[in-house]
Amino acid sequence: MLDNVPEKAALSIESIESVTPAVPGAADAVAICVVRCVEGTARLGMVFQHPGSSASPGTATPECSLTAIEWYGRQVEQLDTVHSGKVTLTGTGAETLAKRDVLNSAPQH
Repeated sequence: MLDNVPEKAALSIESIESVTPAVPGAADAVAICVVRCVEGTARLGMVFQHPGSSASPGTATPECSLTAIEWYGRQVEQLDTVHSGKVTLTGTGAETLAKRDVLNSAPQH
């Protein structure tokens, strides 16, 4: 990554294997999905936004943090463009994900 250029990545959801709904006050929703990285390099800890979500003005856009990546049965720290893998996404947007959604990395502050 260049010093002044934030990393960007995009993930296309190919299938959703499971979704665990959020428990109010206790835990975020968790989705396990098979994805294809369609732009950049997705890395553990990156936050992704669901551009098709219906967040109303003044409310936060649902986001998911990339908490695990499995590639050919191995846990890895990143997923490069054109590669597919099984990922775990955790956060407020995990319950709203659907097949063929494209998630874009959130701007890093």
